[in-house]
Amino acid sequence: MFKKIINTFGTKFLGALLNFAIAAVISQAVGDVGKGEQSLLLTTITFILIFSDIVSGSSLVFLTPKHSFSKLILPTYIWSILIGLISACIVPIFYHALSLDFTINIGILSIFASLNAVNVTILIGKERVKEANYLNLFQPIAILSALAICYFLCGMKNVNAYIIALYVAYGGSWLGGLLLLRKDFRKVILHSWKEYKPVVTDLFKFGILNQTGHFVQFFNLRLSYYLLASYIDPGTTGVFSIAVSLAEAIWIISRSIALVQYARIANSDDPAYSQRLTLDLTKICIAFSTAGMLVLALFPSSFYIWMFGPEFGGVPPLIRILAPGTLMYSVYMIIGHYYSGIGKYQMNTYSALCGLFFTFSLGFTLIPRFEIYGAAITTSCAYIANAAFLIVFFLKHSGLHLRDCLLSVSDIRNYYGMFKLYYKEKFNLPNDK
Repeated sequence: MFKKIINTFGTKFLGALLNFAIAAVISQAVGDVGKGEQSLLLTTITFILIFSDIVSGSSLVFLTPKHSFSKLILPTYIWSILIGLISACIVPIFYHALSLDFTINIGILSIFASLNAVNVTILIGKERVKEANYLNLFQPIAILSALAICYFLCGMKNVNAYIIALYVAYGGSWLGGLLLLRKDFRKVILHSWKEYKPVVTDLFKFGILNQTGHFVQFFNLRLSYYLLASYIDPGTTGVFSIAVSLAEAIWIISRSIALVQYARIANSDDPAYSQRLTLDLTKICIAFSTAGMLVLALFPSSFYIWMFGPEFGGVPPLIRILAPGTLMYSVYMIIGHYYSGIGKYQMNTYSALCGLFFTFSLGFTLIPRFEIYGAAITTSCAYIANAAFLIVFFLKHSGLHLRDCLLSVSDIRNYYGMFKLYYKEKFNLPNDK
């Protein structure tokens, strides 16, 4: 499991660097307004995927060991395509500024993104984490390459370049997933409705529980983007999106841990082991995430101006406001994946609702008054509320105490020993080194 976490972290860290490069290329090429448009486009696709993931999302990790691939793949693929088509018709109703061509592209891109997510999630459910990581890493590589061609070779410096890049990334990653799962696809057969019924029931049962939390969490994470665009302007949204992306970069640590943790717990029947594993992984997450955030908070304004452009000099104070909430949310991810792994998705929903209270109560009051800083305060408070709720219930459920979550000297020695053993095995070092 430790090797899978290291591999996941390595690929996600590289992916994060590539995403920073993507953000820098977009910001330098089209400025804060163009970055704001790109952020709203990606956020809209993310919102659509919440509904696709009711059947085609992360609950598949929990269900893959329990149902055959042949019975899972057809319902998930049909649902993904259906939601994408419906979204292309519905999105213009709520977002009047979008053209017909734009909404059609959003619908098609959401289909490719969802189909790719199905392949990746099934690979994780089979504990083929390394292959899933490579598919995820392909996307930022493809986006950056396509953007470089569009911006610098073709002179296409607008949001259409980003749309083309997403087609390359999502479509290519989906085809890669088909290749990795080709043996499973060859065995796919059509079943009777009687055989599909319990599978579809489980997909909706666990998917709705899981995605209700994701639906609520979407507003905690991204409502500020829309409020800033509405109350202020898209340029402010672009600056804020950079600050959020940088602060959330430390989540590669918690996401790397949680991805492997989720698959392991979903395949385990030992509650005590799952709780102990979650506690240990929480400690590791807190230590490394805090160190990463401290480094990130020390970069001066001049660095962000050099990387993203003159409009982004106000990023550092935003990162510092976001830091406490972002760190707490790292813990939320680990404990939230524990509850997902044991099938109690409703706990994540309750936690998200707790954060949503702060998102709405603060967002509509602080953002009009304090603008971008109000958005940062709102986001940080919502993250803290999310995590605090789940931490309290996890400690109560497991019989642990808050002091058990703190790193001890023996913990540090144990984790150091794990790292040392891993690198000895990886590089075939003798035991005395």
